[in-house]
Amino acid sequence: MQHQELTLKNNLKTLFVHAPGSTAATVQIWFRAGSSLETLDNEGIAHFLEHMFFKGTETRPGAKIAHEVETFGGEINAFTSFDYTCYYINTPNPSLKKSVEILLDMVANPEFKDEDLIPERGVVFEEYRRSIDNPNQFAFAKLQLSAFQGSYSHPILGREDTIKNFTREQLISFRKNHYNLSNALLVVAGDLSNRDEIISQIESFNLPTGNKSDFSQFALKNNSTIDVHHKDVGMATLTLTLPAPDYSSNASVSEDLAMNCLGYGETSRLYEALVLDKTLANHASASTMFMIKGGAHFIRISFPFKNLAPLMTKFASVLSDTIANGLDASEITKIKNQYISSKIYEQESIEAFTFSLGHSFAQTGDVNCEEEFITKMKKVSPSEVNKSLKNIFSKNIHMGLQVPTKESLVLAKKELQKLQSSFTKLKETVKKESHDNYKISLSKNDPQVKLLKLAPGISLIYRQNLMTPTFVLQAYMRGGLTEENKKNNGTYSLLGSLLTKGYGKVSYEKIRKDLEEKSSGLSGFSGKNAYGLLMHGLSEHFHPLAAHLIGSFLEPTFPTKILLHEKQLSLRSLISQKEDPVKQCFKEAQRLFFGDHPYSLQQMGTAESMKTITSKSLKALHTKNLKTKEILINYCGDADLAEVLSVLSPIAEQLSARKSMPVVFKKYKAQTNVEKYISFNREQTQILYGIPCGKMGSPENLYLKMLSSHLSGQSSELFVEVRDRQGLCYSAQPIHHTALEGGYFGIYMASGHDKVTLAIAAIKQLINKIKMNGLSQEDFLRIKSMIKGQNLLNIQTNEDFASIYAVPVLQGQSLDYYYNSNKEIEELKYEEFQKNIKKVLSAKWNTIVVGREVGVNNVI
Repeated sequence: MQHQELTLKNNLKTLFVHAPGSTAATVQIWFRAGSSLETLDNEGIAHFLEHMFFKGTETRPGAKIAHEVETFGGEINAFTSFDYTCYYINTPNPSLKKSVEILLDMVANPEFKDEDLIPERGVVFEEYRRSIDNPNQFAFAKLQLSAFQGSYSHPILGREDTIKNFTREQLISFRKNHYNLSNALLVVAGDLSNRDEIISQIESFNLPTGNKSDFSQFALKNNSTIDVHHKDVGMATLTLTLPAPDYSSNASVSEDLAMNCLGYGETSRLYEALVLDKTLANHASASTMFMIKGGAHFIRISFPFKNLAPLMTKFASVLSDTIANGLDASEITKIKNQYISSKIYEQESIEAFTFSLGHSFAQTGDVNCEEEFITKMKKVSPSEVNKSLKNIFSKNIHMGLQVPTKESLVLAKKELQKLQSSFTKLKETVKKESHDNYKISLSKNDPQVKLLKLAPGISLIYRQNLMTPTFVLQAYMRGGLTEENKKNNGTYSLLGSLLTKGYGKVSYEKIRKDLEEKSSGLSGFSGKNAYGLLMHGLSEHFHPLAAHLIGSFLEPTFPTKILLHEKQLSLRSLISQKEDPVKQCFKEAQRLFFGDHPYSLQQMGTAESMKTITSKSLKALHTKNLKTKEILINYCGDADLAEVLSVLSPIAEQLSARKSMPVVFKKYKAQTNVEKYISFNREQTQILYGIPCGKMGSPENLYLKMLSSHLSGQSSELFVEVRDRQGLCYSAQPIHHTALEGGYFGIYMASGHDKVTLAIAAIKQLINKIKMNGLSQEDFLRIKSMIKGQNLLNIQTNEDFASIYAVPVLQGQSLDYYYNSNKEIEELKYEEFQKNIKKVLSAKWNTIVVGREVGVNNVI
C-alpha cells in the first residue's frame, strides 16, 4: 500500500494510504496527548476527554455520531494511552468520505455540555471500578504506584476524587494545550480514487493551534521495589519490571529482541522451562513497552500459588543460565522473522497497517519509525542481543506479586525477597564482555583496529567498518614456498587449493552451492611464507559462512579425487608456462635473484615433485601445522567484536596453545652480473634489468619503493623517455618484488625484437643517470606526495585493510607496520635518499632477455 504525508491548507498533517480496489477503509486521528501530560489535580482527564468527544457536536448532538456510523455498517471507537490518544472509524470504502467528515466534526467541534458532563463522570467512575475488579489492571496499577515515577505513576483512568470532579474548564484547557495541530495526525486509508474531494472536506475543518506537548522522561524508581497484594483470583501472578531505552536509541532493538527471546511464544526460554517442562506455571511472557521517552521491560508469570517456591528457583535458574551462556543465533533469528512477518501480515488488513503507521507517529512523530526499527532489527547481531540481555539484568528490578486472597502474604514476600537476592547476585556476577579477558593491542594509527591474543600463539586482528554490511574473514598460518624443496615443491599450493574442497561431513558441492546462494566467496591461498583461507560475504550471512571457513580450516578432508583434478590443472598450467615468454622471464629472475633459497622454486611445483604429494601427506602436514604453527585470524566488517569472538571461538577452543616462534630467515646468495638469454620465437622480446634487494623492512627497500613510484605512471621519466620519445615499447614499468626473506628490483619491458638493443641501452642509461645524479628535490617531494595519495586511494575495502595488517603481524611485525613504513618515507630526508639510492643502484645488475636470437651478441 502506498502512503503519502501532506500538510493541508488548514495545517493539519494528513497521511493518505491508497489501497486500490479495497472494500474497507479507515480514518483515524492521532494526538500525542495522554495521561503522562496530566497534573495531580486532573489525573484521568485525557481519558475522560476521550469519552466527552463522543457526546456530540452542534450538527450531531448526543448519540447521533455513533448512530450515523453504525447505520452504514461502520464502527467508531477510541483509546487513550500514556502518551497518545486515537479516535477512529472503520468503514466500508463507499462511506469513507462521510467517515472523514464525522470524525473531524467530532474532534473539531465538541460541545462539552454540562448536562453531558455529570452522567459521564458516573460512567467513567464505573469503568474505574471495573479496573479495580480486573486482576490484571489492578496489578498494573499497583505496579505503577510502587515502581513508576512522576506522571506515569498514576492510572490512565485517574483517581476516584478526580473522576468525580472533572469540570468543563479542565476539559477545554487540556484540549487546547494538547489536542492541537502540532500534536495531530489524520490518517485516511482506503481506495482513494476521490482523494481530491476528501482533501477539500478535510480542509473545511479547523483544529486549535498550539505548541507541541512536552513529555517527561519515563523512569522507574532508583531502588528495587517489592509489592505483594491480595486479590480474589485463582492464580498468582508475578510481574517483573526493568528499565528500557528510548525507542529510537541503538539499544532498543537488541533489548526488545532479547526480551522476546525470553518470553514470546511457546518456544521461548521461559515458556518452555516454566510451562511446558513441569507445568510449574500456566503462562509466562516477556515484552517491552516504549514510552515517548524511555520505556519498561516486563516479565509476567501466572501460576498456582502452591508452586511458588519451586517456580522461583526454576525461574532464577533459567535467567542465570540464559544470561551466562547467551541466546542462540537461531532463537534470535526466529524472533526477528516473527516480528518482520507480523508487519507483512499487517498489510492484509488496512486497519492494522494504518494503526501501525499512526502508532509510529505517536511514538516518535515519524510515521516511518517502525520501518526503521525493522531495518535495524535485520542488522542487529546475536552478540549485540546477548550483550543487551546482560545489560537489562544489570539494572534494578521491580517485582510485584498478586496472591489469591486465602494465601499468605508473608510467605509470598519471603519468596520474593529470595528471588530479589538471587537477582542481586546475578547482577554482580554478570559476565563481562568476553574480549575483556584477552590481551588487546591497539593501533596508534587506526582506532578501528585491535589485535587480540585469543590463546598463546593464536591471534585475532579485528577491524570494525560500519560503512557497508559486508565482511572479510581470513585465517593464516606460517608456511608456503619457503618450507619447500625440490622434492616436495608445490605442496603448499595444492594444500591451499584443497582447503576449501570439503570438511568433516560437508562436501565441496554443498559448500560451493551455499557460497553461490549467498553471493560470497571462499578460497584457499599459498604464498611465499604463509597459507590459509580467504572469505568475503554479506554481513547477514556471517554466521553460516564463517562456519564454512572454520570447518575448512580445522578439519579439511583433502579428497583424493579433487587432488588429482588439481594436479591435472597444475600440470597443464606448467605446460602453458613453457610457451609463455613472460613467465619464463620471471622464472629465470627468481632463479637468479634467490639462488638456492626456496623462493627460487615455482609456486605450483614441477611435474616430478607433484608425484610425491598425496592427500595423506597434505593432511599430515596441515594437521601438524595446526598443532604447532602460529595462527592469525583476520576480520574486517561491521559486526561488533563480541559477535566475532563468539563465532570464532571454536578455533581457539579446539586448538592447543603453541609457542610464538621468531621468523628464521634462510641465508642465500643471489647471482649477479649475469646476462641471460632465453630463445623464444616471438614478435616481442621480454626484458628484465634488475638487482637483488633485502628482506621485507630492510633499508634499501625504502629507497627502491620511492624509486619505483618515481618510475611508475604515464608521466614518469621511464614511460616518457622509453615509450613516448623513442617508441621502443608499448609499456615499461618498474618491478619491486618484496617478500619476507628477500626480493629484487628492476625494469621490465616488452620490446619489438628489432628494438632490443636500443631498449636495453635506454634502460641502462636511465638507471645510470639516477645512479650518478640521484633525483631532484622536486622529484623527491613529488614521490612523497604520490605515495601519500596512493595510500589513501588504495586502502578502501575490507580486503584492503585486511591485507595491510595480516601478513606483517603473522610474521612478527607490529600492527602498525604499514603505517610505520609510510612514516619512514614521510620523515626521510632528501640528502639521505640521494646518498642511499646511488649506493643501492651501484650493485651489479642482471639482464634477462627472452626472445629471438637476432642480434643477441650485440644485445647483452
